[in-house]
Formats: sequence, structure tokens, C-alpha cells
Amino acid sequence: MASGGNPFAPDVFDYRSRTTFNYFHQLIPNRREILDKLLDIIRGDKTEILHEIFGDGDVEECADITTSVYNAPLMAARKRFAPDPFYSAVDFDGLPTGAQRRLLENSVILSGLFGLLRPDDLIPEHTLSMAATVPDVGLLTTYWRPLISPFLNKTVRNKFVWDLLPEPYRVAWDDNDSHAGRATVCFYNPDGKPVSDDTVYRGQLMNFIVRGPATEPEALETWKPSSGFKLSRRKSELDGKIKSIAFIRR
Repeated sequence: MASGGNPFAPDVFDYRSRTTFNYFHQLIPNRREILDKLLDIIRGDKTEILHEIFGDGDVEECADITTSVYNAPLMAARKRFAPDPFYSAVDFDGLPTGAQRRLLENSVILSGLFGLLRPDDLIPEHTLSMAATVPDVGLLTTYWRPLISPFLNKTVRNKFVWDLLPEPYRVAWDDNDSHAGRATVCFYNPDGKPVSDDTVYRGQLMNFIVRGPATEPEALETWKPSSGFKLSRRKSELDGKIKSIAFIRR
């Protein structure tokens, strides 16, 4: 994540905060619950548990960042996540104005700490995967699923959904079929095996979708990424409301 931000921005953990830049503010109590549990573990110096939560990263650095979350400066989520390969590949600043607006108005981000975010929601620097397990909270995908699904289902009602989520995050959404259609995407090597890390390609695809705008899977046949992928109708499932789109590297 990018560091820094605005130290004078509204407090996004304040129950009374109903600002434009805190879209899913109903989730504030849940965000505070998770953060408070993490702070209790950090204060208790439970190193082994912290390793389990934060994975292979620098646990001390992760703990320092987490300890500062409540008072940290804020910036828009899309800027905070900009160093991540997915968001870097989306290249928000390089998009035409219309495409930027479509991305801001039609995108939702799933977050381990925040549950749901809009790209312009203000957030502090933090580090917590949706796939993590926090003591007394549990696996975060399981924790968030009943909380964020009603908001997400309302947001996508009667709209076509481009589901570019990584698999660990996808299970956090209890899809009630309120949308007009939903498409997931998978990238394959020439030998037919899935690409082990397709983060950049998903970001490049999102760039193409919002530029279009692409409103149906067939529109992706015109996508010609420099990485050499091409839509495979044979390997894709394009019939029905739930679609699976396959790209094969040539």
C-alpha cells in the first residue's frame, strides 16, 4: 500500500461519520471490532498468532501499521492500493475521464479490514487479508459474508457484474442472484493449466472493461493485451446467467 495521506480527513471509524468518502459506513462497528481484536493481540505480544494472521510478511512492521490505524492519515482506496500489481495494471490515472468515472461509480472493493469499499472511500494504511483468521472473530471471509452480502447484492441489483475477485475473496459474497448476470474470469497457459498469478492480467482486463465500456462477455473478444491472451469460446461457459470466461495465452 501507499503510505501517507491527509491527516485532517474525517474519522472513518467514527460511528457518527456519514461522509461521501465513507460509503458503507454501516460496517463501521464491524471494522472496529476486528481492529480492536488485532490491537489486543498486538498488546499481548502474541507473536505466534500474529504470524498466523499476517502470514510471511514482516510481523513487526504489520503490527506497527495496525497500531497506528485509528490515527493514521487517510487517502482514497484507489490511491492507497495503487502500488498493488492489480491496481497498477488498472492504471486509473491513464484512463480517459469517462472511464475513470465509470470505475469510480461502478466498482466495489472487498477488504479484510473494511469489508466493502468504494474506490474513493478514504482509508488509512493497513495490512489484513480477507483470507486471514483473527481469534474471536474467525476466518474473515466467513465473518464478512453475512454482513457485506446484503449491501453488495443491493449494489449490483439488475446490473451485469464483472467478477474479478481472487478466489479467497469470492466466497465472502453470498450471491442472491439479484444481478442481471455475473462473469468470472480465468487465465490459462498454452498447455491448458491456469496461470499461477494472474493479478496483473485481471487489472489490465479491468482497464479494458471500463474503457469500453464492455457490458457483455462477447465484447472481450476484441481485447488484445500485450501478454498475448485471447478469449477461448471453447473453454468458456457463456450460456446462462452465470458465465465463466477463459483466456488462453497464445
